[in-house]
Amino acid sequence: MKRSLPTLSLLILVLALLAAGCMTTRPPTATPPVTATPSLSATPTPTPTPTLVANLTADEQRVQVFVNEAVAYAKANGREKALAEFNNPNGSFVRDELYVFAVDYNGTCLATPAIPDWVGTDRFNEKDTMGQLFIQKEIDLARNGGGFITVHFVNPAHEMAVEPKLCYVHDVDGTFWVGSGIYNPGNVTVKR
Repeated sequence: MKRSLPTLSLLILVLALLAAGCMTTRPPTATPPVTATPSLSATPTPTPTPTLVANLTADEQRVQVFVNEAVAYAKANGREKALAEFNNPNGSFVRDELYVFAVDYNGTCLATPAIPDWVGTDRFNEKDTMGQLFIQKEIDLARNGGGFITVHFVNPAHEMAVEPKLCYVHDVDGTFWVGSGIYNPGNVTVKR
């Protein structure tokens, strides 16, 4: 019995401490604000959801950021200076396999350092090797806030072999748009 008395005392002490901890008074929680219930007759206003860079692969992010840099450059420096820089094969908008291309909304190629013979030519009805009218689709994307498209296109880095290319395009000033892309066989995640 003498042995159980210290054990019993310890048990009572532990229970008392636990009970004391449970009995402490907490500040009252704030009442959540009441929100209005939408009317069933109300028509929701659609809002465009921008493509978030965080939802993209690293390659997709790289292309989108590169195109956004080109758009900012064109807006800051004007069309003429921007197109000269975009067409320069040694310029700041040719980085490894990435290069900027520019096209007006009639389909005229304004810049492409990879295929300089295309500059000044009408590409509106240009089809990729899968028969896709990709310039027309890119125009549509650029007019509607920009976006990604996969085309099957010649790769200058691989002796002009046709490969899938993930492109991102974006409007500059309502008269022309820019784009860039990466050749990405077997690893394309964004489709249009």
